[in-house]
Amino acid sequence: MKNGKTVFVDCNDTLIAVRHASRSDVVPDGFKSIERGGQWYHIQARPSADAFLKALAEAGCNIVVLTGGSSRIQHLLLALADLDEELDQVIGCEGTGRLELTPSWVLVDDLQGGCSSFEEKLAMLGFKRKEMGEARYKALVEKHCIQCQSFKGGDDSSPLTDLLEKVRTQLAA
Repeated sequence: MKNGKTVFVDCNDTLIAVRHASRSDVVPDGFKSIERGGQWYHIQARPSADAFLKALAEAGCNIVVLTGGSSRIQHLLLALADLDEELDQVIGCEGTGRLELTPSWVLVDDLQGGCSSFEEKLAMLGFKRKEMGEARYKALVEKHCIQCQSFKGGDDSSPLTDLLEKVRTQLAA
């Protein structure tokens, strides 16, 4: 990592909307389509995602996409959405071992505690709810995790850029 501040950010429903499709499905307005290995994907970048990532990069943050999906496919989808320029890494479910944490980090995700996908991401960072206990787990989530509104395509009624101040505050804490 290039410095001591890292923003881990979820991919699907946070940076991009992804719809699994078949070849005959009509691509919705505003979405792009791609096929890989027989699977069709319709994707749309969250309108605020590019500005959010650029602001984090300008602030000198490491930007790591942390996903429960395949890092190869997620990187491809992010590139199709033109959101891969500022990323330092895309780490998916096939990653092994624990990720290196910088002294200051946050996770931005549309999911939160209690959801297995969210807990898998924290486990990728070395934090397992059952091993930590409920009180320590809740304190970790409160200190390091920021929940955004899920993005399914179309209107971005809760832009990621609205979270920039909260990200800066939590990184400084």
